[in-house]
Amino acid sequence: MALPSPAQAISKRANVLAGVLAWAAASALLAACGPEVAQPIGSEAEALYQEGMEHLAGGSILEAEQELQKLVKMPSYVQLTALARLRLADALYQSRKYDEAIEAYHGFVRRHEGNENVPYAMFMIAKSHYELAPSDLWILPPVYELDLSPVQHARVELEKFVRTYPRSRFATEALTLRDRCINLQYAHARYVVNFYAERGKWIGVVYRLHLAMQAFPDRAHTLAHYELLAKAYEKLFWRQRAVEMWQAVAQRWPQSPSAAQAPGEIQRIQADIEAAAKVGTPGGMPADAPPTAAIKPETMGQGDGA
Repeated sequence: MALPSPAQAISKRANVLAGVLAWAAASALLAACGPEVAQPIGSEAEALYQEGMEHLAGGSILEAEQELQKLVKMPSYVQLTALARLRLADALYQSRKYDEAIEAYHGFVRRHEGNENVPYAMFMIAKSHYELAPSDLWILPPVYELDLSPVQHARVELEKFVRTYPRSRFATEALTLRDRCINLQYAHARYVVNFYAERGKWIGVVYRLHLAMQAFPDRAHTLAHYELLAKAYEKLFWRQRAVEMWQAVAQRWPQSPSAAQAPGEIQRIQADIEAAAKVGTPGGMPADAPPTAAIKPETMGQGDGA
């Protein structure tokens, strides 16, 4: 959503306001907002808006904010005030002041309900939340447990926008950003699972895999995760659950080498179950163990191998 050069932005026609609006229609950022209409209502307001747009087009964000702030403080009957509020929010976004931009876009929506630029403002609210979320580098070691709330908040805002404005020109971009949030959440979930597996913390592996299969049914149901879950069950002596996981592997991925291996694994584990039963050792999963003990993960989702 890059701004054009000042030469492209400002019309050389005599009417200053018409030139500003022509710039707005030409720029990718302002054109995305939809049609905007403002009649000439005073040279002072026109000059402030023109100067603010020139600064914004030239990358002088601070100066643009100053000029637009002056305009939005003018009497509310001034027709350029609403447009200036939106441009001020854009300036805050461009300067990466995302918290302030969110507040400014919300202010525009509250003050100008019914304005045809409200969908754009709502999209920019969601996008600003996305910018506040951590980047992909955030999932790297040594830290494995970080605050996911910014990512989740961004995802909620993006999904809300798509539900509210499904036919918006911004809906496709909103869905793309939403999917990036989900990918980041899933990448973190996988990292945590691997963290526990590498340290032999098998109850942590089971707990986290169960949660991942619930939260990401289209991503987490993989052959590798099923095999890891079978291994974790066996390490915890929940042998019957390990048998069931190998049965699920053979059913979901019948052409895989793991499916060919499954009968031997099942036979070996069943022999261990029989030996344990002779000495009174239980072989199933405790009913109150992981969060989905009552709902077996292999019964959820379709999985990548289905």
